[in-house]
Amino acid sequence: MRLEKFESAGKEPLGEGIEKKSFINPKDERKIISETKEGAEKDTPRQLKGRYYLTKIAHLLLPENIPDIYQAGESRDGIQTVDRERISHTPGHKLLQEKRRSDEEEELARQEIIEEMGGEMNKVTNTIADIGLAFNIDENIGNYTKNEAGNVYYLETFKPWEVDLVNPKELEALFDEEELREAIDGISDQKVKEKCTQYLEKLLVLFEEEKQELPEHREASLIECSPHIEELEAMIIPFLEEEILSSLNTIKTEEEAKMSDERKTAHAAHILIFQKLKFLINETNISQEKYDKLDSKRKSLDRAIGTISRGIVDHDR
Repeated sequence: MRLEKFESAGKEPLGEGIEKKSFINPKDERKIISETKEGAEKDTPRQLKGRYYLTKIAHLLLPENIPDIYQAGESRDGIQTVDRERISHTPGHKLLQEKRRSDEEEELARQEIIEEMGGEMNKVTNTIADIGLAFNIDENIGNYTKNEAGNVYYLETFKPWEVDLVNPKELEALFDEEELREAIDGISDQKVKEKCTQYLEKLLVLFEEEKQELPEHREASLIECSPHIEELEAMIIPFLEEEILSSLNTIKTEEEAKMSDERKTAHAAHILIFQKLKFLINETNISQEKYDKLDSKRKSLDRAIGTISRGIVDHDR
């Protein structure tokens, strides 16, 4: 267990996503420390504990597909970190991280990862779903890698629950308790089975506590949405001008996409817009109607940017 505070300033991340950066643990190179980015959505204290228990269960059930987790916590200044087992990256995964750090097109790296994984990536995804975590899987290609032994790993931790978007006064579990218990019952090692059962019971207690507290706590903690809506609209509006959308939609090939500074700028802005929308729905008193209108604008930009597949920019997805 790491007892001292981790300082990431000045360190080169091993991997990076929209919400987190991962660093090699300076005290133990067999482990990594994932740090939530500034401005990204944070777990509640119970969610953070629940993330630890649920990921620990998943690892014990699938030790050759889910990296171990050692601790999850939050510093006094609000930085959330998770300590996990370090899994070696394939050449394609390393290339993907290089592209992300330099804000370059990722499609070449994505195709390389798919070739490296073969059909094993889908098998791992299905296996995770079979133990009751189907709603918890982020199939972003960067969440998978293969170690030297040829085992494919899913690298994300498992969020235990989230606020129901349809009814914000309710929580939605991101695990199927019945399927999870069935998978645990199938463990032959009695000590491991007992440990998983203990983790699950602790997880369920946290979930019930969070559900009881949610309505009054959520209403009291929600902040006024108006300033954040204005900030988000200021980010989106410049990209929704007819001239800009038309220009983005004329990009048809991967080569044209690489040459387009306009697309690079729009792609970077789209990531920030997506993060801001998540903040609005989870942390502010925005109505569903206002949120849907903003999200429709994001989707318009998303289609204009398009998705690169086999050298072609697809604007219809």
